[in-house]
Amino acid sequence: MRALALLGGGSLALLLAAAVACDDARKPPFLPEASPTVTAEATPTAVPTPTSVATPTAVPEEGGMTGFRAFARKIEAAVKARDAEFFMGIARISTIVCPSEFEARCEGQPDGSEVHGINVGFWRSEGTIVEPDQFRQDVASYLDSLAQPTLHAIGRRANPLGAAQGPAFLAVVVSADDPQNTTRVFEFIFTDEGWRMSLDLRVSALAEEWLSGGCRECYAEWERWEGTN
Repeated sequence: MRALALLGGGSLALLLAAAVACDDARKPPFLPEASPTVTAEATPTAVPTPTSVATPTAVPEEGGMTGFRAFARKIEAAVKARDAEFFMGIARISTIVCPSEFEARCEGQPDGSEVHGINVGFWRSEGTIVEPDQFRQDVASYLDSLAQPTLHAIGRRANPLGAAQGPAFLAVVVSADDPQNTTRVFEFIFTDEGWRMSLDLRVSALAEEWLSGGCRECYAEWERWEGTN
C-alpha cells in the first residue's frame, strides 16, 4: 500500500477469579442459634416474585451528515475531556507494504514487509502512518495543550483524504482562545462497524482554510458547531 498522498484532493484478557475453600476446622466457635418456635416452623416463607429488568438496547449509529451530527456530540465530549483514548479506540489501522519511500520504517526491511499504523496527514503535503502508541501520545499531548478544547466545526467531503472510499466527515478541533494556531482536523468514515477515524490531519499554517466554510477544496458541506446540534 502506498503512503497517503494528501494533496488536498485524496481489539482484554478475561480475569479468572479462583475460589479458595474455607477450612471449617479453623473457624471460631459460633453461638448456638435459638430453636425456632412451632409457629415459625409451621408458617411458610413467601417466595418473592422475581422482577424482570429490561436490558438497554443499543441505538445503532447512523451514517450521512445527520448521523455524523449525532456522533459529533461524542467527539465534542471527548475533546472537552481531553480523552485521547476515544480517538485511539475508533482509529482505523492502515498497512504499508515495503518498500516505500514515504515510510521510514521500511528502511532496511525486505520487500513485502508490512508496517502498520494510524494515518496522519499534513494538509497540502504527503502523509504517513504512525504506530498506535505514538498516535496516542500525539493526540494526548495535543489535547492537553489546548487551554479551551473545543469542537469548532463539522463538515463533509466526497473524497476522503485518509481512506479509499467516501464520503468523509470532518471534525475541526481548536482551542477556543486561539483557534488560528491550534487547529487540527479529524476525518471520519461510516463503516459496517459504525463511525471510524480515518485520518488525523495536521493543518499547520493553513488553518484558516478549515476554520470557515469558504474552502471548497476542503469541504462540500460545512457547519459551525454551536454545541446545540
